[in-house]
Amino acid sequence: MIQSERTAPKSSAIAFLLLVNLVALSFFFSPGTGDVTIWETWMREIASYGVIGGFAHTGTDYPPLAFVILGAVVRCAQAFGVTELLVLKCSLLLFLFTTAVCFYWFTRNLVLSAALELSLVLNSVALGYLDIYFAPFLIAGLFLLRRQHLIGGFFFYAISCSIKWQPLIIAPFVCLYVLSTAGEQSSGTARIKTKVAPFAWSAVLVIPTLGLFGAPAVFDSFRRATTYHRFLSGYALNLAWIHTWLLHLFRPEKYGSLQNGAIDIFIAREPLVIWPDKILFYLSYAAVLFVFARQAKTFQRLIIYSMLGYLAYFSFNTGVHENHLFLVCCLAWVLVFLEPEQLVRCINFSIAANANLFLFYGVFGQRVNPVIAGLDITLLFALANLCLFGGFLLHTFKVDNVRLKFWQSRKPQPADAAS
Repeated sequence: MIQSERTAPKSSAIAFLLLVNLVALSFFFSPGTGDVTIWETWMREIASYGVIGGFAHTGTDYPPLAFVILGAVVRCAQAFGVTELLVLKCSLLLFLFTTAVCFYWFTRNLVLSAALELSLVLNSVALGYLDIYFAPFLIAGLFLLRRQHLIGGFFFYAISCSIKWQPLIIAPFVCLYVLSTAGEQSSGTARIKTKVAPFAWSAVLVIPTLGLFGAPAVFDSFRRATTYHRFLSGYALNLAWIHTWLLHLFRPEKYGSLQNGAIDIFIAREPLVIWPDKILFYLSYAAVLFVFARQAKTFQRLIIYSMLGYLAYFSFNTGVHENHLFLVCCLAWVLVFLEPEQLVRCINFSIAANANLFLFYGVFGQRVNPVIAGLDITLLFALANLCLFGGFLLHTFKVDNVRLKFWQSRKPQPADAAS
């Protein structure tokens, strides 16, 4: 079905896309999560101090280009005499449609474009997160890299990183792919120029941004994003969420007990509590990156290992939030376009991403009671997410014939055979 739809869109595929668009429109007046009030505060600061002043004044943990987009929202609201919240929801809907159009532009597949859009509706229009702002730039950048447009591809990728910090997590994989691909296109001095060019042109974006917004403010934003959220899990269904549950059970005097069986977040500062999870993240991420570095740098591997690296972050790092599987949804549908046999795995990750949102905020930003028969079922989803990551990791290593030394059994020596 996926292969045939690439050549000739069917009426059923068009109907599917129209239905998805109607679903997105139906959530237009959803109030979203409490994060929407944060965006409203930021927009008031922008209205008072301007985009650059608002960025510095808010002490945000978002990159500067997110404030540029919010600044455009404020300007449009002032120009049309409507509320900023109304224009914000319009912008989320517009970027959702743009993401689907961008995906279709590169794939010519209506079914996959509609499926991608459907997987992002809850995160964007319904609950009001800003992740959708970076999605079209990330998708365009990746597909341009696939077409060997390294300068344009890396530039669009850099834009996505300047809207939210999460795409930076896959930066080592993208950089290795760009360097490897550039090295295949030329030789000698030309090879060096080809390798440097994508990074040099991306600096055209980064350096003026640092100059306009101020390097201290930008670096402080990055510092806040990486250190400010001191939860074991910010409602992300991962290993840290299971760790949170265990601390509720065994140390309620310090971390609080379960609330009618439900798990809730808390601030954790003790190194012995935080660092086991972080070390597991660093080790798993480094292992995935090491394996990718030793493989041939195909575009399919770029997507797969980027997903694995990001899933290592989501599964094991502390301070991860409920909406951080958004990027995996984007990468997963790109992977299905490349390898249709990955469809079921992609659907699983899309369900996991949306379940993580729904179990805490429903579809209108209201907390859902997750306790059934005394058990908080978010625990089961956390276990399922870990299994999805583990299964994907083992499958990939098996397909790529990865043999880590500590996995290998010692080959029998001639002396052993003789004895």
